[in-house]
Amino acid sequence: MVKRMKEEDFNTIPDYVKPENRERILELAVENEKEISDVDCNEYLIRHWLELIEDGNPLYTDREYAQSRGFKDVVAQPGMVICTLTMPYRWPMPNGFHRSRELLHFEVKDLIEQPVGILANYEMKFYRHVEIGDRLSSTGRLVSISEFKRTRLGEGYFTMLETSYYNQRDELVAQAHTNLFSYGGEEPKDLRTPLSEEDIQKQKEAQAKRAKPSTIDDQAPNPEPEGDWLQGGWHNATEQMLESWRTGWVPGEPVDLHWEDVEVGDKMPELIMPITVTRCVFMASASRDFAPQHHNTWYCHNRSKTREMFLGTHFNLGMLSRFLTDFGGPLSTVKRIQLQMMRTIGAGEDYTMNGEVTKKWEENGEKLIDMDITINTQLGPAYRCSGTLALPCK
Repeated sequence: MVKRMKEEDFNTIPDYVKPENRERILELAVENEKEISDVDCNEYLIRHWLELIEDGNPLYTDREYAQSRGFKDVVAQPGMVICTLTMPYRWPMPNGFHRSRELLHFEVKDLIEQPVGILANYEMKFYRHVEIGDRLSSTGRLVSISEFKRTRLGEGYFTMLETSYYNQRDELVAQAHTNLFSYGGEEPKDLRTPLSEEDIQKQKEAQAKRAKPSTIDDQAPNPEPEGDWLQGGWHNATEQMLESWRTGWVPGEPVDLHWEDVEVGDKMPELIMPITVTRCVFMASASRDFAPQHHNTWYCHNRSKTREMFLGTHFNLGMLSRFLTDFGGPLSTVKRIQLQMMRTIGAGEDYTMNGEVTKKWEENGEKLIDMDITINTQLGPAYRCSGTLALPCK
């Protein structure tokens, strides 16, 4: 028997929703049984992900270092959890097709008849590392649907989803809360009010900015420098299309930061990552997520109505994790990542991260710092983020 929540306990379903959709929403409001991933965590998946993010943390790359920290082998970078280690196979499926709760956000926007969905805010907390040989499982549930909202993007509803990730020992690895804005459907008649001329103009300008198509020149790499810049070990054309001379990918000596060394107001070193078409293809491959808006220009121009193929949440999680531990060093541990999206970042933009320490505190014996982080490109602000890092003591 399918479990469902009582409607009086989940009373935020819009009135216009069809009865059959309403029933399904009440089912999705109950946490499902654990879905076991089709893949084990392994060294190949870890190293392929690190190629994408260019994270040189020895905890993920150096077996002897990881063993010196008490692990049996290298461990997974936190950004891998939501796709690489849990994305279902497309085909062939070992147990037949099923609709994964990992893709819950797509189903919810269809059920409330709002065809366009965009990430508004995402927060993930991490409780333990994923090790080689671990096989994750996940549960998901719909937490809430907001009242009808009018934003600069359009009119629709914010939905809150909760996803929990466990290892094979039923230990909680991470938990994510995703807040999405779904819009573009027919406005409920009882909520229909005329927009002011100013609001109409703002919506038109926002849509035009998002939908202005890219050009072939937007995908061209910057000119490589003179001299011997090829250091990556791949085909020189691949390095050229990744603009590897600009990314700072060659890792330096790991920092050795302790909690006592940090003060509120400390700045984090800037990180720049050119987002090229080749980088987006790497993202699809390393994450095992081939959603076309992340790697296909035609789809973005004609279906998503965006300027260009754009980055996924998993990429941002990986970059934020790297940014935090680049600052804190390999002895630091990522505890929390939060990102609020103002717009997508697409191929042809320079992904630029800056951050500052905003809080220094202790909890349950851990020495913690909070950081506020911005992600911008030459086209302007894109994400407002924050993170929490546990640091060692002297």
